Amino acid sequence: MLSLEDVRPGMILATDVEVAGRAMLRSGVVLSSYHLRRLADLGVRTLYICPPKAPVPTGHAASRLLAEPTKAEAFRVVCRQLRRVGRGLVIEARPVFEAVKAILRDALAHPGVLEELQGVRAAHDVLFAHSVSVAAMAVFLGLHSGWDRADLVALGVGALLHDAGKPRLPRPLWRKPGKLTPEEYRTVQAHTWLGFEAMRRQGAFDARSAHVAWEHHERWDGSGYPRGLSGDAIHPFARLVAVVDVFDALTTDRPYRAARRRDAAISWIAERAGRDFDPIMVRRFLARIAPYPVGSWVRLNTGELARVVRVTPDLPARPVVEVVEGGEGVIDLEQDMHRRIVGPAELDHAWFESQDERACRTSRER
Repeated sequence: MLSLEDVRPGMILATDVEVAGRAMLRSGVVLSSYHLRRLADLGVRTLYICPPKAPVPTGHAASRLLAEPTKAEAFRVVCRQLRRVGRGLVIEARPVFEAVKAILRDALAHPGVLEELQGVRAAHDVLFAHSVSVAAMAVFLGLHSGWDRADLVALGVGALLHDAGKPRLPRPLWRKPGKLTPEEYRTVQAHTWLGFEAMRRQGAFDARSAHVAWEHHERWDGSGYPRGLSGDAIHPFARLVAVVDVFDALTTDRPYRAARRRDAAISWIAERAGRDFDPIMVRRFLARIAPYPVGSWVRLNTGELARVVRVTPDLPARPVVEVVEGGEGVIDLEQDMHRRIVGPAELDHAWFESQDERACRTSRER
């Protein structure tokens, strides 16, 4: 993960760049000066880059939670409905339900662990793309929580429209790049109630969906807003959405800060289980979100360098890795409890060049 300022022409993109719910640049593209200028114009601040001479990512589309047509249509629906809210109009129920049902279909067809979650997003798409991503992750985790179809649809509607109150706020306020004043912060908090009311006006929506908009900023210990609810007083749907809402926000560029690495965001959430977040919801999240997708280069606590070759269902933080430096062989970290990943490996051109030289020398010796 690099700041856009540190990306150079010739580097290879490791994840898609998305605009309006569609891929503008695909993973595997060799970046040019033109690409980098356009990305800067779109407000992109960070990119995932393939290490030099590493294998170019392939097959990522199959591992993503949402198919591109599903994502693009959900983006279009959210965009239209949130703009209606901003104009004081009633949300249209039918397109929202259709978008959520399509998300549910994709979630039902997806394997048990999320590796690729979303591409890098253009800054002006943040609100709408964030809504789609939160809905997709919430439905996926709700599905693996054993909730039935009616629950999943209600959850998905609430997650897709959880920020429906934001268009009722002054635009410069919720896009402000700096720290909010206390008065501005109180104004922003009103988006929860405004979203709740916008959803209640649409009589076709389940009341539980509206409570997601109202309560997704409440915190397990009572420190959240708008009502300072705590523990089980917060609706379960809102407790789940609170986790994925924060995760998606942390891993996406925002006007006031750059995105965090996925593993760092997951650790941040795990540390706040029982304080900010329902511990049960955090456990469900940790069991289904892979901090290191297949192909990631990681460093083990033994100092060994390894590459992730398979993500383990139900324990994605302990994948199967292939050790390439400091040892050798394939290790299943679910079985080998003496080893663990301590973080992503920082590799440079010199390292990959040395590996090429080593491979050539081995080949000559054979």
